[in-house]
Amino acid sequence: MQDRAAESPERPDLAEVRWRFGPFILKEMQRRLERSGDSIRLGPRAFDLLLQLIKRPGEFISKEELLSSVWAGVVVEESSVRVHMSMLRKSLGRPGEGDGCEEWISNVPQRGYRFNARVHREQVDAPGTIESKPPSPATSSAFAKPPARLTELVGRDSDVQSILASLEVNRLVTIVGTGGIGKTSVAIHAAERYQLQRAAPIAFADLSSLISQDHVPGTLARSVGAAADMPDTLQAIVRSLTGQKVLLLIDNCEHVIDVLAPLINELLIALPELRILATSRESIRVTAEYVVRLPPLAVPDAEGVPLAKALKWSSVRLLVERAKAAGAGVFNEAHGPLLARISRQVDGIPLAIELVAARLGVQSVADLTRTLDDHMRLYAIANRAVSARHRTLAAALDWSIALLDETELRFFRRLSVFRGRFDVAAALGVNADMDGDVAFDALISLTNKSLIFFDTSDSVSPYRLLDTTRSYASALLERSDEYPAVLRRHASYMLDVMKAATAELAQLAEQAWGERYTYRLDDVRFALEVCLVQQPDAGLGAALVIASMPLWFHLSQVAEYRDRVAAALTLVEEQPEPDLESATWLRTALITALLNTRGSNDDLNAVCDQALAGALALKMPVLELRARWGRCTHDMFRGEYAAALRHSQPVLALARSGEDPAALILSHRVSAMANHFCGKFDVSRQHSEASIAISAGAGRTHANMLGPDASVAAMAVLCRTLWVQGDTAKALEVAQAAVSRAELLANSLSVCSALYGACPVALWSGETELARRWVTLMMEEAQRRGLLGWLRYAEWFQQGLQLATADDRHPLVQDVSARFATYDAPRREMLVTFCPDWFDDQLIERLAQGEGLWCAAEVWRAAGWRSERRGMTDEAEGFYLRAIETARQQGAKGWELRAARSLAVMRSGLDHA
Repeated sequence: MQDRAAESPERPDLAEVRWRFGPFILKEMQRRLERSGDSIRLGPRAFDLLLQLIKRPGEFISKEELLSSVWAGVVVEESSVRVHMSMLRKSLGRPGEGDGCEEWISNVPQRGYRFNARVHREQVDAPGTIESKPPSPATSSAFAKPPARLTELVGRDSDVQSILASLEVNRLVTIVGTGGIGKTSVAIHAAERYQLQRAAPIAFADLSSLISQDHVPGTLARSVGAAADMPDTLQAIVRSLTGQKVLLLIDNCEHVIDVLAPLINELLIALPELRILATSRESIRVTAEYVVRLPPLAVPDAEGVPLAKALKWSSVRLLVERAKAAGAGVFNEAHGPLLARISRQVDGIPLAIELVAARLGVQSVADLTRTLDDHMRLYAIANRAVSARHRTLAAALDWSIALLDETELRFFRRLSVFRGRFDVAAALGVNADMDGDVAFDALISLTNKSLIFFDTSDSVSPYRLLDTTRSYASALLERSDEYPAVLRRHASYMLDVMKAATAELAQLAEQAWGERYTYRLDDVRFALEVCLVQQPDAGLGAALVIASMPLWFHLSQVAEYRDRVAAALTLVEEQPEPDLESATWLRTALITALLNTRGSNDDLNAVCDQALAGALALKMPVLELRARWGRCTHDMFRGEYAAALRHSQPVLALARSGEDPAALILSHRVSAMANHFCGKFDVSRQHSEASIAISAGAGRTHANMLGPDASVAAMAVLCRTLWVQGDTAKALEVAQAAVSRAELLANSLSVCSALYGACPVALWSGETELARRWVTLMMEEAQRRGLLGWLRYAEWFQQGLQLATADDRHPLVQDVSARFATYDAPRREMLVTFCPDWFDDQLIERLAQGEGLWCAAEVWRAAGWRSERRGMTDEAEGFYLRAIETARQQGAKGWELRAARSLAVMRSGLDHA
């Protein structure tokens, strides 16, 4: 079945690129937009705006960038974007229920415009030939962006030029300097200049929030849009960046250098086009490293300098600019010597300057100079063993903290529990014992004093402590008597957040949900470290592990989550009186994690048994349903279909005894799969259709959020069943519907689930181009999200595709045949349906045991083919007839036609002999 977009001829001299979203097709070379085949009239600017947006779906594009790209070289008003965007929205209309978004285009102040729907790119290389794939996960739209710069960089032009010059001749440049010296600001500015000069995308990785070096590879992977949970994360990063000229900006490296250094070395070896700009308090110590040591800002070298002369020094300019931003009055020439003295006192360290400048909004320059002089002198006497710059910054922080009242001080040190960004609710959450208004006033006051950084470009979670400030606040908290209580309060707050996140799964699209919650991962990690290790609390730790499950799966951190679940389960079991409910919830979570990361094994078998026993003892239907689903899925994964069918029956009975549509949907899905693999195709079809019918009325349900979409999963089984029953056209139609729905949902699990059914249907039908597109998509999605359980199926289908498209099949047939005995039973069963040469006697033995019945006719056909090749035609005919009879008994018309064709070909050859 060929995509209808390939039916119309295109210009022979240029390859046409088509972009699909919802019912629309945008033909880039023809500059034409169609909706369900009908042309949509768009003006040239509106067309260009739409093209810019769909090339980077899910990414905010600023108004300035749109102006420069769509109106390049033309002077227009900024309102032009808004006017043409309004016209574009009117032309597109509202998305339908199945389009996967509430509106095609969103606009967020200070961030820009974003296209919300799933977009697919197709390139027609020649008439009738389509290369189709979704936007690559390695494009710059998938890269993590550096934080927005809200203020101008002062006094660092020469440093930036030095860094840019270093990047021209060195592939790893590390900006080294003490805390508060401004490494991050300089690095971001240099990276942006590099991007403008070289047109190279930037990927940003901030390591400051990491509590363990184990998280470094995953953080780097996510920064470049690669899967963070693959067995070889390094190779996932390499695959994402191969062939691209990218600048990877890695911030705050000093505490993870032992793990980071070898990773950087390997990346530089594997990716010759990659350049890395890093910031650290010490060098990374890699052979190719070039170190740029960042000095403090220049300070006046003489006393009594007037203001005009003092402003020639970058430290004074920064002090004046930040003071004005804090509300300071006008400075005159007499202030010059005082401002110069302040700059010298803080050694030109930017963070110290910003802390001091914040006070000039409420204090005169003379008063500030006098109090700062006294404080610095006393601090220097008491801390002579500390290096001068560290002593200066610590003194500036001490001085700023000394000006806080008790409420502000307590509020400030408690915020150090957050590993990165936080919002107002989070800040108030860890200060829940304070009056809400008082706590909010403290937040605003600390922000005004530059102790808390506020990012106006971040509409979700705009507050954070700079790394140096957080370390200082954390030391204050650790010395206080409330340290254990605040850590526990933070963990409790994260539990509340994760419960809210779980509740919103059914209400938000995947992308919107991710924007709201993914940045919380490091806080969840820290909270679990507290609950499971530092201050062991089995109840709180187990609850947080269970509640945070959607977040780990969304970020593809399934292997790490598996280990967290195991640790929490061990802690629960070590209690004098283990809580059975917590243990059972954890075991059901562990089943899901193991199925995705390790497949079926003896450990999983024991966990399934324990989970089911616990659920039955607790008499909790929801746990029993999850446990029995785990058991059924585990049995099907390892090819024990008869056992899966037995276990599916109580699942269905359990669901029918209640009134939960989600339970019925799940039970019908399990029954459909179990019956399909047991060769009961009529029954399987009935269950698939029942699941689809109930899903249509139920919508998205909480019970299904961690797995694929209910309708998609049911259609995936149904399309396979329809093909086996001989209805090829209907099977392809259902397969296409499943894939389209999954892509609109923009959910990787749903996409893989749909393709689990669609790929073999396309291969069995001889639709090689369709199969190529779908198999490629499944491989990419599984690899991108680290879905190893689905990746194994994609690898099977890849072998079938290679066979279908090979000019010379013999080498591949021989290669797979040589390894056939090493494959597990489910893989051998799928492969025999692709090629009768891929066969052994173990498949016949499984039939005798009542297993593998879904492909029984194909096994007998393969046995016949083997006998025919050996010249044993009578035996071959017997096997072919047995294949036909088996297929007829099962109602497997698709298999019957194959066997009948093989028999007819053999007889025809004998007649002509």
